[in-house]
Amino acid sequence: MKVGFIGLGNVGGKLSGSLLRNEIELMVHDLNQDLVNDFVSRGAERADGPASMMRDCDVVITCLPSPAASAAVMDEMLPEVKEGKIWMEMSTTDEAEV
Repeated sequence: MKVGFIGLGNVGGKLSGSLLRNEIELMVHDLNQDLVNDFVSRGAERADGPASMMRDCDVVITCLPSPAASAAVMDEMLPEVKEGKIWMEMSTTDEAEV
């Protein structure tokens, strides 16, 4: 199973790091390329973006810092969500998003 992780910040970095340590096939994406480069150096694959990640992975986890960031990623990913795909949304949201 290939897992994609979008958002490698304080929470996402720890969660995705745990997946990598447990030898899960992992693809990562973040606007901060230093964070992405660190994960790639430890064995993760770099994603071209949210849409390609949804196409290429069985499961995608998003862990983003704001409703605006979540909306931007969702707009790219949603057209690529097909039957059999799993998307776990763990981002910071407000009550209007729920």
